[in-house]
Amino acid sequence: MDATRHRFDRRTVLAATGAGIVGLAGCQGGPGGGSDSDLTVTGVWTGGEEESFLDVVDYVQDELDIDIAYDPRDTEAILTGTLMDYEAGVATADIVVMPSPARVQSDAQSGHLEPVTSVWEGGNFAPDSQQVTVDGDQYGAPFKMDLKPGFWYRQSFFDDNDLEEPGDYDEFMSLLDEIQGIDGVDAPLASGNGTGWPLSDVTEAFILRQEDGAQLQRDLIAGEASMTDDRVVTALEEIQGLIADGYFSEVRDFGIQFEYLWENQIPLYFQGSFTTGFDAIQEPSDLGVFRLPGTESMVAAENWFTVPSYVDDADQATSAVEAFVSPDAQQIWAEQGGFIASSTDVPTDAYSLEVMQTLAQQAEEVDLVPDLDDTLGDPFQSEFWSQLTGLWADPDQDVSSMAESLAEVQQESAGGGGG
Repeated sequence: MDATRHRFDRRTVLAATGAGIVGLAGCQGGPGGGSDSDLTVTGVWTGGEEESFLDVVDYVQDELDIDIAYDPRDTEAILTGTLMDYEAGVATADIVVMPSPARVQSDAQSGHLEPVTSVWEGGNFAPDSQQVTVDGDQYGAPFKMDLKPGFWYRQSFFDDNDLEEPGDYDEFMSLLDEIQGIDGVDAPLASGNGTGWPLSDVTEAFILRQEDGAQLQRDLIAGEASMTDDRVVTALEEIQGLIADGYFSEVRDFGIQFEYLWENQIPLYFQGSFTTGFDAIQEPSDLGVFRLPGTESMVAAENWFTVPSYVDDADQATSAVEAFVSPDAQQIWAEQGGFIASSTDVPTDAYSLEVMQTLAQQAEEVDLVPDLDDTLGDPFQSEFWSQLTGLWADPDQDVSSMAESLAEVQQESAGGGGG
């Protein structure tokens, strides 16, 4: 089959039916919603990210000589839809790309997933395999690694306005003041939102900038530190002050905020390494990024390939997972931008953009920590998102009480109550 023609056909179909394929597979008669393909994959990538992932799909198809269909869904549809399907004994797809390691562990403990221990070795990948390990077996394989490096900006905007990356927190505050005084700027910092994400990402950066922040984050995940820790309260107070002083913008959908970033209306946006792949970013080479001053670590959130226990051919699905997470497959997307490989065998020069090469190098040099709410899962994640949405809406509130509410669900999630 001609690969180029096949890619065009699949993308045309996906564009026409994208809204219709987010329904539960269990309601449609089997994995992939009744697809005629040999194997189905469901994940969260749409738009430009979907185009890049489909190039990886083409590679895996050629390697295994099978036909693969990709069904994009939003994060909520994956998190809730898979739960319903699995409880009904149905595979949502042959391969489910799960953004939450807490869910991977929970699904594995419930018997919903096949082990994929044989397809990757921790020493050749950046992520910690313990995040998805249950009783000695790994139930997820890491693919795309979304680093949360810091504040993205346009280098041309900085050059035109004689701005420099801040070296410490005082310089960061001075930078915000300078940006706030520039004509055409709505606010210095973008407030991106979905259901509380990615407000959570920038909040974690403020936690990481506190004393021994990386270990604090790990201890919060393990339940060995509380959200009432003075350092967490300090982080919330710092954010509260920035919101109250007008440094953060109006809250908008996280994807829309990339347009405001590009138009220099909101010049700083704390976002992930996928930023360069968004359609609104017309010239990715113009982007720069700096960490929040005081942080010596970086959050890394992986996309985990999982195989439901209810698939017809678990061996075929597992072989496909192995092909997807291979260095050759990951390099395909890395070369296109907006992607940091989880495999350490993908060479640095595979990244065409200088900023992505820098991030790939930093991923090997700085302390990488798990995403707080993704790793803890629910009930913490939902409450964290809800509380942060409330803080941005009304910064004039007692953050100590907010921390106490979060501490209650944090301990429940850390103790194994997460979903």
